[in-house]
Amino acid sequence: MAHHHVARASDIARVARLLTGRGVGIVLSGGGARGFAHIGIVKALREAGIRIDLVGGTSMGAILGAGVAQRWSIEELTERFRRAFVEAKPLRDYTLPLVSLVSGRRVTRMLRHAFGDLTIEDLPLDFFCVSSNLTTGHSVVHRRGELWRWLRASVAIPGVLPPVPHRGEVLVDGGTMNNLPVDAMRELGRGPVIGCDVGADRAFTSEADEADVPLPWQLLSWLREQRRRPNIFQILWRAGMVNSSAMTAAHREKSDLLLQPPLAQIDMLNWSAFERAIDAGYEYASRRLASLPADSPLLGSTRSQADG
Repeated sequence: MAHHHVARASDIARVARLLTGRGVGIVLSGGGARGFAHIGIVKALREAGIRIDLVGGTSMGAILGAGVAQRWSIEELTERFRRAFVEAKPLRDYTLPLVSLVSGRRVTRMLRHAFGDLTIEDLPLDFFCVSSNLTTGHSVVHRRGELWRWLRASVAIPGVLPPVPHRGEVLVDGGTMNNLPVDAMRELGRGPVIGCDVGADRAFTSEADEADVPLPWQLLSWLREQRRRPNIFQILWRAGMVNSSAMTAAHREKSDLLLQPPLAQIDMLNWSAFERAIDAGYEYASRRLASLPADSPLLGSTRSQADG
């Protein structure tokens, strides 16, 4: 059953849009460090006067989307994500790789610190995130329950972060099966959908031709060659997303507006590219939004009272 938070005057206009099928939903894809471009996209949407009424996301897009649904300002989004990913380096708690390369404790601690005991239902804007159920082989849409837990499941890149068990089943990164869950937003039937896909560009390339990793005593000379090679994090990250490529392509077509900022020059694990990713998302989205026709249903929300 749908529920709505009404805490300020602008919420009345938002509820009216949702009830009349004019609510604007945004869907934020996964994409590692490229996901920071979502901050720039959201900034451009707000500056264009487009009111965001519903938010959904996968992986990094899920975490950013939760911040948007919490109504964090652009300044707060930027500062929180800089501290959490650029300064804190949550994927540096390496462990014995029995289940994953990192223990996941830093990511869990970061999510619990950011969102505390909030449930998805507590968020001012309607929100969902997506994980992948390896036990059943199906995508899972989380619309209720502990926010930090389902965000943790949504970012559990297979082999990199430990999976999240739930009732005997194993949940991992949503991008494994559905990296751009426009379908889950469409199911709500609340109005136009903006798909924000930051995972479309090529992930990485290699300058090396060898098929084998050298023996331990050959590693030093191998590393000195300074050829561009994918590392284990990149391989696992990309391998976890590649199976959802066909579904992502189909979901792009279901978007009323598809935003795909050019991010090929930003590695998916290059957290230091934080500002570049934000700027790329903002500049691209600003251009696209400026070219929208005057009768676009997305612009209808600009005539409503702001959500703040």
